[in-house]
Amino acid sequence: MENLVNVYRGGLLDLYTTGSIAVVNSHNNLLYYAGNPDDVSYARSSAKLMQAMVPVACGATKEYNYTEQEISQICASHSGEDIHINTVRSILKKIGLDESYLQCGAHYPFKEDVAENMKANGIKPLDVHNNCSGKHAGMLTAVKYLNEDLKTYYKIEHPNQKRIINMIGRICDYDPKKIIIGLDGCGVPVHAMPLKAFAYGMARMGDALTLDEDLQEPAKDIINAVMKYPLNTSGSDRIDYKVISKYPGKVVVKSGANGYFAGCLPERGIGFAIKTTDGISKLRNVVLIELLHQIGLIPADDLSYFDAEYRPKDYNHKGEFVGHSEACFKLKTV
Repeated sequence: MENLVNVYRGGLLDLYTTGSIAVVNSHNNLLYYAGNPDDVSYARSSAKLMQAMVPVACGATKEYNYTEQEISQICASHSGEDIHINTVRSILKKIGLDESYLQCGAHYPFKEDVAENMKANGIKPLDVHNNCSGKHAGMLTAVKYLNEDLKTYYKIEHPNQKRIINMIGRICDYDPKKIIIGLDGCGVPVHAMPLKAFAYGMARMGDALTLDEDLQEPAKDIINAVMKYPLNTSGSDRIDYKVISKYPGKVVVKSGANGYFAGCLPERGIGFAIKTTDGISKLRNVVLIELLHQIGLIPADDLSYFDAEYRPKDYNHKGEFVGHSEACFKLKTV
């Protein structure tokens, strides 16, 4: 680990965020790093594109006539806006299931104005409002298509969760038996491996010809869907959407909880993984923007567009400016 972000209060360095970064190409060459690229971390929601490979690769999304927008939705950590809720419900309707089959748990939407409006009108959140409801709808799609038990689809012993573990292992060229399994916030298994292994998997997702032949078209379908419909994958006020929409066809990024972020630059065959140890999303986002700047996606002239994420400002309860955060790392080359 190394120091990635400095947090200043006034002119004093008050806090700092440590972590590690790995940037790998689709031929499994480590290109750049910060900290320890071998750090083992849970990818959390950054694994959703790889998890979505199961219903796409097995033919379920084709059988149920998924749109590209719906493929993007099953990769989402969504904000609970109307576009997200309506798309998840469209998927469930296509596979002939109602919302009671979702086992992700209920929480208010990430988007604050949507959540506040629900609270003001006495509307309680449902599982469909959970940011992971799209991922769960995708899992249900595969399970329904393969005629397996729908009630236990989220459990580690379910065949679909085993398929997901094996799929992640294939994409990352990492022994599935070495993947460390934990429990995610939405109740399904979560997967840990070295940052550079996951970054390699992301690079291969973007450069699909490096994958096994049966995975090439599914990977292309997922990457293209996320690049075309980034609003479905995140939300109108989220950094994922802001980055992907700013550089159409150039980049895919996928946030994960507790300081994880991953993505790929398909045209360059590059993947990356970030893990910050304090798990603060605001500071992880600073690292993302600086990383994308250092590897050449975000030019210096565009940094002001990302100012809120790149140099976030802190204010006290009276609205007075008290300090800011900024990246402080320089990627090392191999």
